[in-house]
Amino acid sequence: MPLPASNFDQWPPKQLDNLLPAMARWGAWWANDLGRLQAVYGGGILNDGQGFFASDQGGIKVHSLGPVRWFIGQPATGAQQNTKLPVPMAAEICQASADLLFADPVTVTVGDQATQDRLETLLDDTFHSKMAEAAEMSAALGGSYLRVTWDDTLQPDGPFTTVKDADEAIPEFRFGVLTAVTFWAVIARNGKRVYRHLERHELGAVGNGVILHGLYEGEEDKLGVRIGLGFRQETASLANYMDLGLEGTIDTKSPGLAVQYVPNQTPNRLWRKDPIGKNLGRSDLDGIEHLLDQLSETMSDWMRARRAARARVFMAKELAKTMGPGQAAVVQLDQETYVETGMSGSSGEKPMSMADRVQVLQPAFEPVGYKETVDMLIEQILQMSGYSLSTFGVNQENRGDKTATEIEARERRSLMTRARKIRIWKPVLLAHVAKLLEVDRVFFAKPNKTTDLAVEFSDGVQESQLRLAQTVQALYAAESASVEERVSILHPDWDEQQISDEVARIRAEFAHPVPDPQMSPFDQPTDPGAADGNAGPVG
Repeated sequence: MPLPASNFDQWPPKQLDNLLPAMARWGAWWANDLGRLQAVYGGGILNDGQGFFASDQGGIKVHSLGPVRWFIGQPATGAQQNTKLPVPMAAEICQASADLLFADPVTVTVGDQATQDRLETLLDDTFHSKMAEAAEMSAALGGSYLRVTWDDTLQPDGPFTTVKDADEAIPEFRFGVLTAVTFWAVIARNGKRVYRHLERHELGAVGNGVILHGLYEGEEDKLGVRIGLGFRQETASLANYMDLGLEGTIDTKSPGLAVQYVPNQTPNRLWRKDPIGKNLGRSDLDGIEHLLDQLSETMSDWMRARRAARARVFMAKELAKTMGPGQAAVVQLDQETYVETGMSGSSGEKPMSMADRVQVLQPAFEPVGYKETVDMLIEQILQMSGYSLSTFGVNQENRGDKTATEIEARERRSLMTRARKIRIWKPVLLAHVAKLLEVDRVFFAKPNKTTDLAVEFSDGVQESQLRLAQTVQALYAAESASVEERVSILHPDWDEQQISDEVARIRAEFAHPVPDPQMSPFDQPTDPGAADGNAGPVG
């Protein structure tokens, strides 16, 4: 399916009408931007099509019950200052999701040693940073795309990974498998004219990945007419690719798409009957928008109560100092002494004292109720999004209303969510790294082989060095583990060669004899360091 020659219909296409508004809301909460939140919630009334769509068979419209009131979307009236306070809980959740997955780099191994050496070059710190970026974006928008990219002028020594947003893509699925996708991006605006770059990934006749590029001049809500890639400098470099006789068409010359979709979590509760949405992932923010809105309202009320509780000073008019005829009168708040004037408020009244002329008002402020409400909302938000309170540094040890079993279960919640996401990420990463190696082989002449390709994530919870050392000490005292086993426990991230080298250094330093397999256990040489206590448990 080629790119359109021109398109004056609605853009983005109508099939995304049920998807993009929800992504816009999640993106606004993720950005924690008050302006964007008020824009996507339409001044406090939300009626954007959430809950209805055209069915697969009869085109029947199923409507939601009606508009919903949103605090965050209510605009400030008149000259009133906008004091709404969005709380960055959504950003915290999405970042925590990415950190749980990619705080430590993933380990990718392959059977061929030359290919393994090449992987060490391709999968550098930039690659692992891109994985964390994709994971955070996926947690916010429900999914993200990993794209194999190569550019001789930018990085001449090999391909690299780029990340594409889920809200600027038109995916096509077959039985839940991505078969094609079209990305779009606004690259320039000139008055009412909008220039968009479209990039389509699809499979060619023999199953190789093909990439098509097109530049369009249109309007804000229309794609418009296709023009040459060289018309804009942003896409001029793509005009050099003339594969298959079509401008802007690139053949990857290797099986499979050059892009992979990573769903955040499945199944999708919101779009389970939408033709496209049912194949997309579920955002970590799905279902907690109302709680985020209530949290913002509570925090806004809390701050309003704090402002209202500020101390205020009321001073008699005669204490004000005039600045001259026609000028205002001011009060010197830093003035330390005043002269008693004996003035009274009206004829025949007792003269006012200084205490009568200066009064301080200090309203009461009780933040306890606000804090309890905020804590309850945060707890509900984290539970609904699939994370434990301990992941976010919330201490529950002193909360008497929770049992030890409940606390332990909540601490496990984040690890359960992490394990669920890892099962989704692993096959996608395998396909992406395999395509990365294939593109590297075709376009950069590297003898890569993808046999026995494997991806491993680090342990979610790692024991401290002190705990590991105590475990090793206990194993040594019980004579129940060899030196090799104790070294592997103390250094779980080491490979076999590193462990062997460390064992050799330990034996050399502490004079541990190497057992002779030809001798009986009774004739083995004794350890000279064991008698005087020099033989340590590990080294």
